[in-house]
Amino acid sequence: MNSRIKNQLIITVAGLGMLLSTLDTGIINVALPFLQHQFQSTTSITALSVVGYTTSLAVLILPIGYLSDRIGKLKVSLVGLLMFGFGSVLCGLATNIVDLIIFRVIQGVGAAALQSTSAALITTLMDNDHIPRALGVLGIMIGLGPILGPSIGGFFLAFNAWRLIFWINIPFAILGLICNQLLISQIHENTTKRSFDFWGSLINAIMIICLLAGFLLLSKTASFKFAIPLIVCGLVLGLFFYTFEFRLNEPLVDFRTLSKAPRVWLYLSQTAIFGFASAIVFLIPPFLFEKVMHIDVGVTGLLVLGAPAGLVIFSRISGSQNDGSKNQKFSRWGLMIIALAFVGLLLVGVQWLPIIVTGCLFLFGIGGGYFQPANIATIMQSGSASNQGIIGSLQRMIQNITIASGTAIGSTLINLTVPNLRLGIQVNWYLALFVVVIIVIVEILINYLYPEKA
Repeated sequence: MNSRIKNQLIITVAGLGMLLSTLDTGIINVALPFLQHQFQSTTSITALSVVGYTTSLAVLILPIGYLSDRIGKLKVSLVGLLMFGFGSVLCGLATNIVDLIIFRVIQGVGAAALQSTSAALITTLMDNDHIPRALGVLGIMIGLGPILGPSIGGFFLAFNAWRLIFWINIPFAILGLICNQLLISQIHENTTKRSFDFWGSLINAIMIICLLAGFLLLSKTASFKFAIPLIVCGLVLGLFFYTFEFRLNEPLVDFRTLSKAPRVWLYLSQTAIFGFASAIVFLIPPFLFEKVMHIDVGVTGLLVLGAPAGLVIFSRISGSQNDGSKNQKFSRWGLMIIALAFVGLLLVGVQWLPIIVTGCLFLFGIGGGYFQPANIATIMQSGSASNQGIIGSLQRMIQNITIASGTAIGSTLINLTVPNLRLGIQVNWYLALFVVVIIVIVEILINYLYPEKA
C-alpha cells in the first residue's frame, strides 16, 4: 500500500468515526417529541435515549482510549464501527422506549471507541507532513455533526420515517469498516503492555456520572437542590482521581508524565473553554431569533448555521495553512476571534438585521476553525507515541463534559431571568466572553513569563 492511499484511508476512518459519533446526538434531539408520542412515553424517560448515549460515551472514552494504546487503535476503531453500526440497526428496530434506550447505550459504547481513536489514528499512523491537514479534516467532521444532525432528523421526521434517523449511519459504518480492515491488513501498530487500571476507571466513571447528572438537573428548578451537590461531588472525585492516578506506576492517565510538560494543562483548559463557549453558541441563538426577534422557526434553522458553517470552512483552511509549527499561534488567534464574535453578539440590538447575528456566529466558527485543529495537535504532541489513544480520549472527554456544562448553565441562566429573556441572553454572552478572555490572558502571561526554549 503506497503512502497516499494509506493516508486517505486513515483520514476516512478517523473522519467517519468522529462524524458518526457527533451526528447522533443532534439527530435524535429533534426527534424526541416524535419518539415520545411514538412510544407513548414521558418526556423525561424519552430523554434517557440521549442521556444513555452521552453517559456511556463519556464514561468509557478514557478506558477505551487506554485499551487502544494497548491493543491497537485500528482494532479498537474497528470494534467501535461494528458496535455503532449494530446499535444503529437495533435502534431502528426498537418497538418500545426501553429497548431504544438500551440500544442507544450500545451506540454510545461504539461512539466512545470512535472518538477515543480518531485523533490518535492520525497522529500515530499518518506521515508527519500530512497530520495538520488531516486534523483540519477532523475539525470539519466535528463541525458537520451539529449541521447535519437536526437537518437530517427533521427531513426524515417530515416523512414519518423515524427509523432512518438511525439507519442512515449504516452505509457510513460499512465504508469505515472496509477502510479499517484494509489498514489492519497492511499496517503494524506499535502497542504498549500495561495492566488495566480498574480502580482508576471506576473513580473516573463515578466522577463522570456525578457531573453529567448534576448538569442535567441544574436547569430544572425542582431538582436544582440536588444538582449542586452532585457537581461538587464530581469535582472532588476529579481531584481524587488526579492524585490517585499520579501515584500509580501503571495508571489509566499518566498524569506524572503529563506534568513534565506543564503547558498541556493550558491546552486542556483551552479545550474546556472552547467546549463551554460552543455550547452557549449553539444553545442561545434560537432563543434570540425566535423569542426576541420573532423570526419563523424555519428561517431560524438557517440563520443558526453560521457557527458550524464557519467551523467547517475554516478548519479546512487552517489545516492547509499550518505545517505543524503554528499550532499555538493558531490556537491563540482562534480564541481571540471567538472573543471578538461574542463582543459582536453583545452589541446586537433587536432592531438589527438577523443576518448580522448570523455573521457574528460565522465569526465564532472562523475562530473555532483556527482553534480546534491546532489545539488538538498541541495536546496530542504533549503525549508520547505510546499513549496517543489516552491523550486523545482525555481531550474529547473534557470537551464533552464542558459542552454539557455550558448547555446546563446557559439553560439555567435563561430560566432564572424569565420573563426578561433578553437579559438572560446577554448574561450568557457576557459569561462566554469572560471565560474566553481569561484563558487568552492566561496564555499570553504564561508565554511572557515562561517563554518556550527554541
